[in-house]
Amino acid sequence: MAQGPNRRGSRRGAASRLNLILSVILIVIVVAIVGVLILNSRAEAEPPAASPTAAAVDASPTTALGIATPTAAPSEEPTAEEGTEVPETPTPEPPTPTIEPTPTPLVGDFGDLPAPDMPSGNSARRPITLDYRLDLSLQLVPTEAPVYALQHRAWTLEEVEAVAAALGIESEVVDQGGGSFRTADGSLYISGDLVRYINSAPDASGEAELPGDDALIQMARNWLIEHRLVGADAGPGSVRLRDEDAGRAIVAIKPVEPESILSAAPEAAVTLTADGTVLQADVQWPAALNRSDYGLRSAEDLWNDIRAGRGYLEIDPAALPASDGALTGSANLTSVSLAYSLAGSPATQQFLVPLVVFAGQAEIEGADGPIPIKVYVPAVSAQVAPRG
Repeated sequence: MAQGPNRRGSRRGAASRLNLILSVILIVIVVAIVGVLILNSRAEAEPPAASPTAAAVDASPTTALGIATPTAAPSEEPTAEEGTEVPETPTPEPPTPTIEPTPTPLVGDFGDLPAPDMPSGNSARRPITLDYRLDLSLQLVPTEAPVYALQHRAWTLEEVEAVAAALGIESEVVDQGGGSFRTADGSLYISGDLVRYINSAPDASGEAELPGDDALIQMARNWLIEHRLVGADAGPGSVRLRDEDAGRAIVAIKPVEPESILSAAPEAAVTLTADGTVLQADVQWPAALNRSDYGLRSAEDLWNDIRAGRGYLEIDPAALPASDGALTGSANLTSVSLAYSLAGSPATQQFLVPLVVFAGQAEIEGADGPIPIKVYVPAVSAQVAPRG
């Protein structure tokens, strides 16, 4: 009988332990379920990382929605949808050519120059119309050339007296004022660049045979330099007249630079005998020629002047037909060079300015054959129009 209550207590303890174990198991299950729910909520909040390949492949919205889009085979020419305007392919514009600026012609130290002293028309003084043809490249035409400013001479009484003494003139030198001097017997006159001398002694040379041209030129040049009528810049000379009967010659001396001076000045003309005696001298020679380079007009402008008849034509009148009417023909120009002419006034400032010279031959109707010609045109760009 005493064992009955103990059995009932044992049964109650076992039941309590069983309830405790079931409670623990239930708590663990609940905790596990809560943990799973938390992990699932975190997984849904973070989007899955897409690989670069997948992003490239599944870029279209239909792919993202799981809708498969059929891919059509490419055709040779794309077909525009109906109602869709196809833009026109723009036509490429040709590149705009680069225009090189025309260089400004060089203006020298003397500024703008006066017009050259040159005639107009032609040397035959007859109406001549020529159809010109250029048989040379315009690239041969010079683009620059020097211009020379004449520095006039200024004499003193003592200097003129020294010249008179060297020439053997015993007459008194008279100062006329304004830089002009003369001897009382009239054998010597000096004014600026001009010197005129007449030998008053009788010519005792006789009718001796004249030497060659080179010897005559050398005698004239030496006499001019010895009497200080020209400087060391005395250049080439030419014999303008040989009078074999009288035994006299006239020699002209030009400066060494520039070449081909057409004007009468600077120049020294000396009349001498066979033995070198100077009978007369006419000298127009500056103290110096100051040089400065200038740009010339374009070759096209110069050529257009010639074609329009604005150049001066040099032609031998004796080679032309004897008729009095107007002459016509054609001309073929084959070479180009420079020549020089005076420009300006002796009272102010004078220059030697370049002219462009085209040379060739002309075929004149009625002439016996081709005639050599030269055509002169003003060349300096910074220069007023010529007169004459």
